[in-house]
Amino acid sequence: MQLSSSECITWFAVFLAVFVAIVTVNLISIILFIKNRSLRTRAMYLVISLTVADMFVGGFSHFHLFHVLSLDSCDIVKINLSQELHVIIFFPYIWFPLTSLTNITAISLDRMHATIRPFRHRLIKKWVYGVTIAGVWVLAAMVSTAGLLLSRSYGEERSHDLYLWQSYCCLCLFVICVSYSSIAVKIFCGAHPQHHGAANRQRKLTVTLFLMTIASLLMWLPSTALVLIFLSFKTGIMKSLSSQELLRLDFSLIILYFMNSLVNPVVYTIRMPEFRKALLVLFKRQRRQNARDIPLHEL
Repeated sequence: MQLSSSECITWFAVFLAVFVAIVTVNLISIILFIKNRSLRTRAMYLVISLTVADMFVGGFSHFHLFHVLSLDSCDIVKINLSQELHVIIFFPYIWFPLTSLTNITAISLDRMHATIRPFRHRLIKKWVYGVTIAGVWVLAAMVSTAGLLLSRSYGEERSHDLYLWQSYCCLCLFVICVSYSSIAVKIFCGAHPQHHGAANRQRKLTVTLFLMTIASLLMWLPSTALVLIFLSFKTGIMKSLSSQELLRLDFSLIILYFMNSLVNPVVYTIRMPEFRKALLVLFKRQRRQNARDIPLHEL
């Protein structure tokens, strides 16, 4: 056991609180998308897919983290799992965060197309978004599966799967940067800027999704940077830290990494009046329902 029992319990509580918050906030967002037709526009289909992926991040990824905490770091609970069952538990830990990142990448491409080719973008059929969303989930599943197969093939030499996953994340980051850079060039250097209502709404949505992307990447990048540093400089800075310090740093960055699945609804609430209005209506309706359920003698 590398951490004390009290510290282990603290980390369990923190991870549990983060995952409950992720599931709750994203589930509320999904309910709002389902109940309000005005939020289910074509431009929001990929956002809805992202919200579902983020909810699954909080709903399933904690199984592997709790398993690691209980065995490798704390040894509070004895859990003996076969290698096959461990792979099954580990798969959602990789798949859903990669699906979330892939969704963000697809959103950036969609915003770039909407900005550079606005008229063609309006002609896109709904089924195209359906195929795109399916492709996002399948692609993330394929990358996750390939990494798991590499980890099993090379046994203890785990750097192969980490290289694959980090290379995929860096590719997504490159696409996101190129997409929003192209959007910025088009907006600020375009010869014929559009000022009618539809163009303004698209531009505002693009800015909102850009802020959402920045917030998510700020949460995601520190953990990725640590892995890249570890892979490149195993004998350097990492070996200067004790095993306990490495675990605390790792757990802190993991929490920050998963917090990217929590910030998106916050950005929607701040930046999207229709989302904020639907949220207020939902809570007012819930308060009225709770008031009706209170017995008269308790009023």
